[in-house]
Amino acid sequence: MERAEPIPLAEDRVADLRARWTPEATAAAVAFLESRPVNFDLPTMDHGGTTYLDLRGLRIEQTQIDKAYLRNVNLRWAVFRDVGFKNARFSGCNLSQVHFADCYLRRAQFEKCDLVNSRFESCDFSQAVIAESRVDFASFRNCEIGLEVIQFRKDATPRAMVRLCRGLKLNAMSMGNFADAGELTYMEKTYERLGDYRDGHWGAWIGSTLQNWLWGYGEKPWRLALVMAFNILFFGVLFHVLDPLPDKTFWEHVYFSGITYLTVGYGDLAPASPVARLLSVLCGAAGIGTFGLLIASVTKKVMYR
Repeated sequence: MERAEPIPLAEDRVADLRARWTPEATAAAVAFLESRPVNFDLPTMDHGGTTYLDLRGLRIEQTQIDKAYLRNVNLRWAVFRDVGFKNARFSGCNLSQVHFADCYLRRAQFEKCDLVNSRFESCDFSQAVIAESRVDFASFRNCEIGLEVIQFRKDATPRAMVRLCRGLKLNAMSMGNFADAGELTYMEKTYERLGDYRDGHWGAWIGSTLQNWLWGYGEKPWRLALVMAFNILFFGVLFHVLDPLPDKTFWEHVYFSGITYLTVGYGDLAPASPVARLLSVLCGAAGIGTFGLLIASVTKKVMYR
């Protein structure tokens, strides 16, 4: 096949990029992706000292490109619909603005790729790997993708990680994968806290840090249980020091702290002094707050099993 006459590109407009792909050029691109001989001069481009195969704006539908090995290929604004990429490998490719719909990406590997603003809809990422790739603003919708698929870049900014975790969380919830959704919620809040620290938003950072210590943003109910046990012992010590229950032992004061904190209120013990009564009110209020949070967190975990 002879090389098609190049079409002038006005500022890389998507319409112009896609107009390049005549049936002959598309067939040649598919043959290249399938590692078959190509009798067609596919376009190339230089960027940052690297020569890329220029497949921007390519559209491919309903085919299998299994075991393809793509290295330094620019596929920006490409569209893949109902395409099988089983065991495919993408290395150093520009996949920004690419739209993958109903694609089979089982055991596919993305290494040092640019996936910024890519869209994945109803794709299967079973046993796939996305490593050392930029995934900021990428969206996943109704995709089979586990948390273990993405190996997060160490140099990613906290705000970028918040966006990525939030998108993956919403996808996991839509697919009923609540274990990953819970882990991603915790990661999202953690990176959000790191972003507040980095940006100097000290009020938000302190509040987020306290929430993390208290109950891990609702994802670590065992932390709240430890906080409750500590509070019961703490108020028990205060009661013992203030001695609101004359002639009672230390453990009887701890017992009184426990039934007050849990708002049981048997009535067998009661504070006598005004200060002790005020402290009892504070103990009960703290118990209502933390116990309510514990119930909410545990209920969420049980319902999402």
